Amino acid sequence: MNIKQLLGAKIKSLRKKKKISQEHFSELLNMNPRQIVRIENGESFPTAENLEKIADALGITVQELFYNDCFMPDDILKAKIAHRIEDMDSERLRMLYLMVSNL
Repeated sequence: MNIKQLLGAKIKSLRKKKKISQEHFSELLNMNPRQIVRIENGESFPTAENLEKIADALGITVQELFYNDCFMPDDILKAKIAHRIEDMDSERLRMLYLMVSNL
């Protein structure tokens, strides 16, 4: 994936997580709905001004739009995984074990 695709996927994921439709998102940003589609599909890169509007609408900073957990150092990643595991019930732990065992 290139930077446009990664950014587009992140924006789309965050928008969906907040249960905002593309139509409503385009209204919030005062942008053409087709432009939102192109950004989310990695076909277009938003301007600096639009990056700020997108981040504001999603309740995050512009920097957070570019932060990707895949690039986090191993020790931090392991700590985050361990923290998530602490709160899991037995059923989820077993499912996780089966998934990890098959990697």
